[in-house]
Amino acid sequence: MTSIAPSERSVESSLQYWLIFLRFVVQKLELHKDVPDLSQDEKEERRRLWWATYIIDRHAALSFNGRPRITDNECLFLPTPRPDALWNQPGPLLPHGQQPGAHETLLSYHVGNLDMLGLFLPLSRILGEILEYRFLSDHSTFNTCHDLLNTVQTNILQHLRMWYQSFEALVGSEFRSIAEPDCHSCPVAEVPPVAYYGFHMYHCMFVLLHGPMDVVRMYQDLTWQSSADFLTAGEHAVACANVARHILRIDPQLSLMYRFFGTYFLQSSFIFLILAQKLGKQSDDLILRNCSINLQVLDMFVAATNMDYQRTFAKLLRRTLSFNMAESSGDVAPGHGQSAPELTGVPQSSLDPEMLRYRWAPGYTGLWVGPMN
Repeated sequence: MTSIAPSERSVESSLQYWLIFLRFVVQKLELHKDVPDLSQDEKEERRRLWWATYIIDRHAALSFNGRPRITDNECLFLPTPRPDALWNQPGPLLPHGQQPGAHETLLSYHVGNLDMLGLFLPLSRILGEILEYRFLSDHSTFNTCHDLLNTVQTNILQHLRMWYQSFEALVGSEFRSIAEPDCHSCPVAEVPPVAYYGFHMYHCMFVLLHGPMDVVRMYQDLTWQSSADFLTAGEHAVACANVARHILRIDPQLSLMYRFFGTYFLQSSFIFLILAQKLGKQSDDLILRNCSINLQVLDMFVAATNMDYQRTFAKLLRRTLSFNMAESSGDVAPGHGQSAPELTGVPQSSLDPEMLRYRWAPGYTGLWVGPMN
Protein backbone atom coordinates (compact mmCIF):
# COMPACT_ATOMS: atom_id res chain seq x y z
CA MET A 1 0.00 0.00 0.00
CA THR A 2 2.79 2.43 0.85
CA SER A 3 4.59 1.81 -2.46
CA ILE A 4 1.92 3.33 -4.73
CA ALA A 5 3.43 6.34 -6.47
CA PRO A 6 3.92 7.84 -9.92
CA SER A 7 7.17 7.14 -11.75
CA GLU A 8 8.36 6.78 -15.32
CA ARG A 9 10.64 3.89 -14.50
CA SER A 10 10.35 0.13 -14.21
CA VAL A 11 6.96 -1.49 -13.73
CA GLU A 12 5.52 1.73 -12.32
CA SER A 13 5.25 3.11 -15.85
CA SER A 14 2.10 0.96 -16.03
CA LEU A 15 0.83 2.07 -12.65
CA GLN A 16 -2.56 3.30 -13.86
CA TYR A 17 -3.28 -0.10 -15.39
CA TRP A 18 -2.32 -1.92 -12.20
CA LEU A 19 -4.67 0.34 -10.25
CA ILE A 20 -7.54 -0.36 -12.63
CA PHE A 21 -6.81 -4.08 -12.45
CA LEU A 22 -6.63 -4.00 -8.65
CA ARG A 23 -10.00 -2.29 -8.35
CA PHE A 24 -11.51 -4.70 -10.87
CA VAL A 25 -10.26 -7.76 -8.98
CA VAL A 26 -11.45 -6.73 -5.52
CA GLN A 27 -14.86 -5.74 -6.87
CA LYS A 28 -15.16 -8.87 -9.01
CA LEU A 29 -14.35 -11.02 -5.96
CA GLU A 30 -16.88 -8.99 -3.95
CA LEU A 31 -14.41 -8.50 -1.14
CA HIS A 32 -16.68 -5.79 0.24
CA LYS A 33 -19.13 -8.49 1.29
CA ASP A 34 -18.60 -10.96 4.12
CA VAL A 35 -19.02 -14.63 3.19
CA PRO A 36 -20.74 -16.43 6.10
CA ASP A 37 -19.15 -19.88 5.75
CA LEU A 38 -15.53 -18.67 5.75
CA SER A 39 -13.25 -18.83 8.78
CA GLN A 40 -12.49 -15.68 10.76
CA ASP A 41 -8.97 -15.58 9.29
CA GLU A 42 -10.29 -15.80 5.74
CA LYS A 43 -12.87 -13.10 6.41
CA GLU A 44 -10.19 -10.85 7.87
CA GLU A 45 -7.89 -11.39 4.88
CA ARG A 46 -10.68 -10.37 2.51
CA ARG A 47 -11.51 -7.31 4.59
CA ARG A 48 -7.91 -6.15 4.85
CA LEU A 49 -7.39 -6.47 1.11
CA TRP A 50 -10.57 -4.52 0.40
CA TRP A 51 -9.80 -1.73 2.85
CA ALA A 52 -6.18 -1.46 1.65
CA THR A 53 -7.54 -1.06 -1.89
CA TYR A 54 -10.00 1.55 -0.61
CA ILE A 55 -7.09 3.59 0.78
CA ILE A 56 -5.04 3.17 -2.40
CA ASP A 57 -8.02 4.24 -4.50
CA ARG A 58 -8.35 7.55 -2.70
CA HIS A 59 -4.62 8.12 -2.58
CA ALA A 60 -4.37 7.53 -6.34
CA ALA A 61 -7.34 9.86 -6.93
CA LEU A 62 -5.49 12.67 -5.17
CA SER A 63 -2.15 11.87 -6.79
CA PHE A 64 -3.58 11.85 -10.30
CA ASN A 65 -6.34 14.47 -9.92
CA GLY A 66 -9.26 12.09 -10.21
CA ARG A 67 -12.31 11.03 -8.26
CA PRO A 68 -12.53 7.93 -6.06
CA ARG A 69 -13.68 4.86 -7.96
CA ILE A 70 -14.68 2.86 -4.88
CA THR A 71 -17.69 4.38 -3.15
CA ASP A 72 -18.54 4.36 0.54
CA ASN A 73 -21.93 2.88 -0.27
CA GLU A 74 -20.24 -0.30 -1.49
CA CYS A 75 -18.76 -1.05 1.90
CA LEU A 76 -20.88 0.64 4.57
CA PHE A 77 -21.71 -2.73 6.11
CA LEU A 78 -18.28 -4.36 5.84
CA PRO A 79 -16.50 -4.52 9.22
CA THR A 80 -13.23 -2.61 9.36
CA PRO A 81 -9.98 -4.54 9.94
CA ARG A 82 -9.01 -5.74 13.38
CA PRO A 83 -5.96 -4.14 15.00
CA ASP A 84 -2.60 -5.39 13.75
CA ALA A 85 -1.81 -6.59 17.27
CA LEU A 86 -4.68 -9.09 17.04
CA TRP A 87 -4.06 -9.98 13.41
CA ASN A 88 -0.39 -10.79 14.09
CA GLN A 89 -1.07 -13.01 17.09
CA PRO A 90 -0.35 -16.73 16.59
CA GLY A 91 -3.32 -19.03 16.22
CA PRO A 92 -6.67 -18.58 14.51
CA LEU A 93 -8.82 -15.51 15.01
CA LEU A 94 -11.92 -15.86 17.11
CA PRO A 95 -15.28 -14.20 16.45
CA HIS A 96 -15.41 -10.62 17.70
CA GLY A 97 -17.55 -11.48 20.69
CA GLN A 98 -15.14 -14.18 21.86
CA GLN A 99 -11.82 -12.37 21.41
CA PRO A 100 -10.66 -9.87 24.07
CA GLY A 101 -10.10 -6.39 22.66
CA ALA A 102 -11.97 -7.15 19.45
CA HIS A 103 -15.06 -5.09 18.69
CA GLU A 104 -16.71 -5.23 15.30
CA THR A 105 -16.87 -1.74 13.84
CA LEU A 106 -18.05 -0.35 10.54
CA LEU A 107 -16.55 2.45 8.47
CA SER A 108 -16.42 5.65 10.53
CA TYR A 109 -14.31 8.73 11.16
CA HIS A 110 -12.81 7.50 14.42
CA VAL A 111 -9.29 6.18 14.96
CA GLY A 112 -9.67 2.76 16.54
CA ASN A 113 -5.98 1.93 16.92
CA LEU A 114 -2.54 3.27 16.04
CA ASP A 115 -1.68 1.07 13.09
CA MET A 116 -1.71 1.83 9.39
CA LEU A 117 -5.26 0.76 8.61
CA GLY A 118 -6.61 2.13 11.88
CA LEU A 119 -5.18 5.58 11.19
CA PHE A 120 -5.50 5.96 7.45
CA LEU A 121 -8.83 4.30 6.79
CA PRO A 122 -10.91 7.09 8.40
CA LEU A 123 -8.57 9.73 6.94
CA SER A 124 -9.00 8.19 3.49
CA ARG A 125 -12.75 8.39 3.87
CA ILE A 126 -12.40 12.10 4.62
CA LEU A 127 -10.00 12.49 1.69
CA GLY A 128 -12.63 11.01 -0.61
CA GLU A 129 -15.13 13.58 0.64
CA ILE A 130 -12.65 16.41 0.04
CA LEU A 131 -12.04 15.21 -3.52
CA GLU A 132 -15.78 15.13 -4.20
CA TYR A 133 -16.10 18.59 -2.64
CA ARG A 134 -13.37 19.81 -4.99
CA PHE A 135 -15.22 18.26 -7.94
CA LEU A 136 -18.38 20.13 -6.95
CA SER A 137 -16.39 23.37 -6.60
CA ASP A 138 -15.06 22.98 -10.15
CA HIS A 139 -18.38 21.94 -11.68
CA SER A 140 -20.04 24.65 -13.76
CA THR A 141 -23.46 23.86 -12.26
CA PHE A 142 -22.73 23.02 -8.64
CA ASN A 143 -20.11 25.71 -7.98
CA THR A 144 -22.88 28.32 -7.93
CA CYS A 145 -24.66 26.54 -5.05
CA HIS A 146 -22.77 28.25 -2.24
CA ASP A 147 -25.05 26.94 0.50
CA LEU A 148 -24.45 23.38 -0.68
CA LEU A 149 -20.69 23.85 -0.79
CA ASN A 150 -20.64 25.47 2.66
CA THR A 151 -22.67 22.59 4.09
CA VAL A 152 -20.34 20.01 2.58
CA GLN A 153 -17.28 21.83 3.91
CA THR A 154 -18.83 22.12 7.38
CA ASN A 155 -19.56 18.39 7.43
CA ILE A 156 -15.99 17.57 6.42
CA LEU A 157 -14.63 19.80 9.19
CA GLN A 158 -16.84 17.95 11.67
CA HIS A 159 -15.46 14.64 10.43
CA LEU A 160 -11.91 15.93 10.85
CA ARG A 161 -12.73 16.91 14.44
CA MET A 162 -14.05 13.40 15.08
CA TRP A 163 -10.83 11.91 13.71
CA TYR A 164 -8.64 14.19 15.78
CA GLN A 165 -10.52 13.67 19.04
CA SER A 166 -10.24 9.90 18.74
CA PHE A 167 -6.58 10.20 17.70
CA GLU A 168 -5.75 12.44 20.65
CA ALA A 169 -7.41 9.98 23.02
CA LEU A 170 -4.86 7.36 21.89
CA VAL A 171 -1.67 9.46 21.67
CA GLY A 172 -2.31 11.95 24.49
CA SER A 173 -2.91 15.67 24.32
CA GLU A 174 0.82 16.51 24.51
CA PHE A 175 1.53 14.85 21.17
CA ARG A 176 -0.08 17.72 19.26
CA SER A 177 2.82 19.99 20.26
CA ILE A 178 4.98 18.44 17.50
CA ALA A 179 2.99 20.62 15.08
CA GLU A 180 4.33 23.76 16.79
CA PRO A 181 7.56 25.50 15.70
CA ASP A 182 9.12 25.57 19.18
CA CYS A 183 8.76 21.83 19.84
CA HIS A 184 12.20 20.22 19.51
CA SER A 185 11.55 16.73 20.85
CA CYS A 186 8.59 14.38 20.93
CA PRO A 187 6.76 14.69 24.27
CA VAL A 188 5.39 11.12 24.06
CA ALA A 189 8.09 8.52 23.48
CA GLU A 190 5.86 5.47 23.03
CA VAL A 191 3.86 6.77 20.06
CA PRO A 192 4.53 4.57 16.99
CA PRO A 193 6.11 6.21 13.92
CA VAL A 194 3.00 5.68 11.80
CA ALA A 195 1.13 8.11 14.09
CA TYR A 196 3.45 10.93 12.95
CA TYR A 197 2.54 10.25 9.34
CA GLY A 198 -1.15 10.13 10.23
CA PHE A 199 -0.90 13.45 12.07
CA HIS A 200 0.80 15.03 9.06
CA MET A 201 -1.94 13.75 6.74
CA TYR A 202 -4.57 15.13 9.14
CA HIS A 203 -3.15 18.64 8.85
CA CYS A 204 -2.77 18.22 5.09
CA MET A 205 -6.51 17.54 4.86
CA PHE A 206 -7.10 21.17 5.92
CA VAL A 207 -4.69 22.40 3.25
CA LEU A 208 -6.59 20.39 0.64
CA LEU A 209 -9.99 21.51 1.93
CA HIS A 210 -9.21 25.22 2.23
CA GLY A 211 -6.84 25.53 -0.72
CA PRO A 212 -7.26 25.13 -4.49
CA MET A 213 -4.90 22.06 -4.55
CA ASP A 214 -3.43 23.35 -7.82
CA VAL A 215 -0.15 25.26 -7.50
CA VAL A 216 -0.97 27.57 -10.44
CA ARG A 217 -4.34 28.49 -8.97
CA MET A 218 -2.66 29.14 -5.63
CA TYR A 219 -0.16 31.43 -7.32
CA GLN A 220 -2.67 33.39 -9.40
CA ASP A 221 -5.82 33.51 -7.25
CA LEU A 222 -5.56 36.85 -5.44
CA THR A 223 -9.06 36.46 -3.99
CA TRP A 224 -8.07 33.22 -2.28
CA GLN A 225 -4.80 34.76 -1.06
CA SER A 226 -6.77 37.45 0.80
CA SER A 227 -9.35 35.06 2.26
CA ALA A 228 -9.81 33.25 5.56
CA ASP A 229 -9.32 29.98 3.68
CA PHE A 230 -5.78 31.05 2.81
CA LEU A 231 -4.98 31.75 6.46
CA THR A 232 -6.38 28.38 7.55
CA ALA A 233 -4.50 26.53 4.82
CA GLY A 234 -1.32 28.40 5.78
CA GLU A 235 -1.65 27.56 9.47
CA HIS A 236 -1.98 23.87 8.72
CA ALA A 237 0.83 24.00 6.16
CA VAL A 238 3.04 25.31 8.97
CA ALA A 239 1.89 22.40 11.12
CA CYS A 240 2.70 19.98 8.28
CA ALA A 241 6.25 21.34 8.03
CA ASN A 242 6.76 21.01 11.78
CA VAL A 243 5.45 17.44 11.83
CA ALA A 244 7.64 16.62 8.81
CA ARG A 245 10.64 17.82 10.82
CA HIS A 246 9.83 15.27 13.51
CA ILE A 247 9.21 12.56 10.92
CA LEU A 248 12.79 13.07 9.71
CA ARG A 249 13.98 12.51 13.27
CA ILE A 250 12.10 9.29 13.94
CA ASP A 251 12.37 7.94 10.36
CA PRO A 252 15.43 9.64 8.78
CA GLN A 253 15.27 7.61 5.55
CA LEU A 254 11.48 7.96 5.20
CA SER A 255 11.48 4.17 4.95
CA LEU A 256 8.10 3.53 6.57
CA MET A 257 5.84 4.92 3.86
CA TYR A 258 7.83 7.34 1.74
CA ARG A 259 5.74 7.07 -1.42
CA PHE A 260 2.38 7.30 0.27
CA PHE A 261 3.68 10.30 2.23
CA GLY A 262 5.03 12.05 -0.87
CA THR A 263 1.76 13.30 -2.34
CA TYR A 264 0.53 14.84 0.93
CA PHE A 265 3.91 16.37 1.65
CA LEU A 266 4.00 18.00 -1.78
CA GLN A 267 0.50 19.45 -1.40
CA SER A 268 1.39 20.89 2.00
CA SER A 269 4.56 22.49 0.56
CA PHE A 270 3.06 24.45 -2.33
CA ILE A 271 1.93 27.39 -0.23
CA PHE A 272 5.44 28.18 1.06
CA LEU A 273 6.93 28.03 -2.42
CA ILE A 274 4.32 30.53 -3.58
CA LEU A 275 4.89 32.86 -0.63
CA ALA A 276 8.67 32.72 -1.03
CA GLN A 277 8.43 33.48 -4.74
CA LYS A 278 5.92 36.31 -4.38
CA LEU A 279 7.61 37.99 -1.41
CA GLY A 280 11.19 37.43 -2.53
CA LYS A 281 13.67 38.94 -0.07
CA GLN A 282 10.75 40.24 1.99
CA SER A 283 9.96 36.65 3.04
CA ASP A 284 9.98 36.40 6.82
CA ASP A 285 11.90 33.88 8.90
CA LEU A 286 8.87 31.59 9.28
CA ILE A 287 8.47 31.22 5.51
CA LEU A 288 12.18 30.59 4.97
CA ARG A 289 12.32 28.15 7.88
CA ASN A 290 9.42 26.10 6.56
CA CYS A 291 10.86 26.14 3.04
CA SER A 292 14.16 24.88 4.46
CA ILE A 293 12.42 22.06 6.34
CA ASN A 294 10.50 21.08 3.24
CA LEU A 295 13.68 21.11 1.17
CA GLN A 296 15.40 18.79 3.66
CA VAL A 297 12.51 16.35 3.37
CA LEU A 298 12.50 16.64 -0.43
CA ASP A 299 16.21 15.89 -0.56
CA MET A 300 15.54 12.73 1.41
CA PHE A 301 12.71 11.85 -0.97
CA VAL A 302 15.07 12.27 -3.93
CA ALA A 303 17.65 10.06 -2.23
CA ALA A 304 15.02 7.40 -1.49
CA THR A 305 12.97 7.36 -4.70
CA ASN A 306 14.47 9.87 -7.16
CA MET A 307 11.16 10.60 -8.87
CA ASP A 308 10.85 13.38 -11.41
CA TYR A 309 8.33 15.54 -9.56
CA GLN A 310 10.43 15.45 -6.40
CA ARG A 311 13.59 16.47 -8.22
CA THR A 312 11.73 19.24 -10.04
CA PHE A 313 10.15 20.65 -6.90
CA ALA A 314 13.40 20.38 -4.91
CA LYS A 315 15.31 22.25 -7.62
CA LEU A 316 12.72 25.01 -7.78
CA LEU A 317 12.48 25.35 -4.00
CA ARG A 318 16.28 25.41 -3.62
CA ARG A 319 16.62 28.12 -6.28
CA THR A 320 13.92 30.24 -4.64
CA LEU A 321 15.45 29.82 -1.19
CA SER A 322 18.92 30.61 -2.47
CA PHE A 323 17.82 33.89 -4.02
CA ASN A 324 15.83 34.97 -0.97
CA MET A 325 18.61 34.21 1.48
CA ALA A 326 21.68 35.15 -0.55
CA GLU A 327 21.93 38.87 0.19
CA SER A 328 20.32 38.94 3.61
CA SER A 329 22.48 36.39 5.40
CA GLY A 330 24.78 34.72 2.94
CA ASP A 331 23.14 31.40 3.73
CA VAL A 332 22.81 28.63 1.20
CA ALA A 333 19.67 26.58 1.06
CA PRO A 334 20.17 23.19 2.68
CA GLY A 335 20.73 20.19 0.49
CA HIS A 336 23.59 17.92 1.61
CA GLY A 337 26.15 20.65 0.98
CA GLN A 338 25.44 20.72 -2.74
CA SER A 339 26.57 23.68 -4.79
CA ALA A 340 24.59 22.99 -7.93
CA PRO A 341 24.13 25.69 -10.59
CA GLU A 342 20.58 26.37 -9.52
CA LEU A 343 21.82 27.67 -6.16
CA THR A 344 22.74 30.97 -7.77
CA GLY A 345 19.31 31.57 -9.22
CA VAL A 346 17.34 34.63 -10.04
CA PRO A 347 13.99 35.70 -8.67
CA GLN A 348 11.01 33.85 -10.07
CA SER A 349 8.29 36.15 -11.40
CA SER A 350 6.29 33.10 -12.44
CA LEU A 351 6.23 29.40 -11.75
CA ASP A 352 8.89 27.21 -13.27
CA PRO A 353 7.65 25.69 -16.57
CA GLU A 354 8.63 22.22 -15.35
CA MET A 355 6.30 22.62 -12.40
CA LEU A 356 3.42 23.38 -14.74
CA ARG A 357 3.38 19.72 -15.76
CA TYR A 358 1.86 18.86 -12.38
CA ARG A 359 -1.60 20.39 -12.22
CA TRP A 360 -4.69 19.72 -10.07
CA ALA A 361 -7.19 21.50 -12.30
CA PRO A 362 -9.89 20.14 -14.63
CA GLY A 363 -8.28 18.44 -17.61
CA TYR A 364 -4.98 17.71 -15.84
CA THR A 365 -3.68 14.55 -14.17
CA GLY A 366 -1.76 15.68 -11.10
CA LEU A 367 1.54 13.86 -10.73
CA TRP A 368 0.93 11.72 -13.79
CA VAL A 369 2.65 13.38 -16.74
CA GLY A 370 1.78 10.79 -19.39
CA PRO A 371 -1.58 10.19 -21.07
CA MET A 372 -4.33 8.81 -18.83
CA ASN A 373 -6.43 6.34 -20.77
